[in-house]
Formats: sequence, C-alpha cells, structure tokens
Amino acid sequence: MDAFSVTRRRAGDAVVVSPRGEIDLATVDELGAALAQAAQESGHVVLDLRAVAFMDSAGVRLVLTTSRALDERGGALTVVQGPHEVRRVFELVGLTERLTIVDAPPDA
Repeated sequence: MDAFSVTRRRAGDAVVVSPRGEIDLATVDELGAALAQAAQESGHVVLDLRAVAFMDSAGVRLVLTTSRALDERGGALTVVQGPHEVRRVFELVGLTERLTIVDAPPDA
C-alpha cells in the first residue's frame, strides 16, 4: 500500500482537501490538521475521497466533527464520494443523509 498523503488547493471560494491512501488511527491526525487549516482559509471545505482506499471509525468521526464545526461557523463541508468501500461506510453509519455528497470537486 502506498504511503498516506494529503494535499490542499483553492477552488474558487472553497478549499479542496484530497487525502490519498487509508484513513485510520495512524493517519487521521494528519488529515485532521489539513482540514483544520482548510477551515481557517475558507468557510467552504471540500473533502475529496476519490483516492481513499479505506476509512475506519476514526475517519468517520473526523468527517462528522469537521462538518459540525463548519456548520457552527456558518460554513459547509462537501464530500466528494470515494470508491465503493468508502461509500459503503458512509451508508452504514447514515452519513449519506447528513452530509452534502457530490461526484466531483469544484474546478480551480
């Protein structure tokens, strides 16, 4: 498995955060730091999960807390859906009804 990495980029008024690899206890802090930085740069954060192979409960918790924090500040979290395995986790824990999920991130 490739090493975990995460990148950030501007796309209009949004900041797109794109993790690659597995989101779990070993990598969730790195992703959390990138999401926190993105939230300081913009009220609209897009989490692009297309290159994520796996997400455990730590990742789910991070998505929920990030979404809540942005909502409380009048911002928003948009999630670009990942591969089937990641989408399935979102479906099982009921995140598909609670989050804005799209097929592709905004263009720069």
